[in-house]
This record gives sequence, C-alpha cells and structure tokens, in this order.
Amino acid sequence: MAKIYCFVNSGAGTNWQFVLSVCECGATLAEHISSSENWAKHDIGLTSDWKHEHYQQHSTEKHQCEPFELEWVDDPANHQALRALDERLGQEKGA
Repeated sequence: MAKIYCFVNSGAGTNWQFVLSVCECGATLAEHISSSENWAKHDIGLTSDWKHEHYQQHSTEKHQCEPFELEWVDDPANHQALRALDERLGQEKGA
C-alpha cells in the first residue's frame, strides 16, 4: 500500500492554504490552493474523492499495488516520515 502524506505548506500569516500531497517515494502528486484548512483537506482528496484517480494511477504504476492510504499531517516540519524523506531526497541530490 502506498502512503501519501497531505499537508499545508503555506507558512504562517497567509489567508490561503497551499496544500500538497507527497508519496512516500518522494513524488509530489498534487498541489492546490484552498481558502481554509478544511477546504484544503477536501481539495487534496482527504475528505473527498478529488485527486483519487491520480493517486490510484501513481500507486499502480510506480508501486505495483492498487490501494493507497492518505494521511493528513498537521505539522510537516516535525513529522518523522516526512523528515526522513526530506533527508533522503537531499542526500540523493547531493550524490
């Protein structure tokens, strides 16, 4: 099962929410600008079926598996899996 992390990446003090979905493999799968965190969850597919076709296609083609799991991340800077992914991708760029 492919794990897909969804989170707001706007920074503080903005009226708009820039939301991303990133697969555990490091691929950015979707981006959206929403008016609130609740709409961001909907627009990225956490509380709706938006983007699910795209997530399913990625999961099938890149991970040879059908299901995917979406996880909302409230604090991406301190999320263990996202930090490890960021570190791994940084090392790959430096190699």
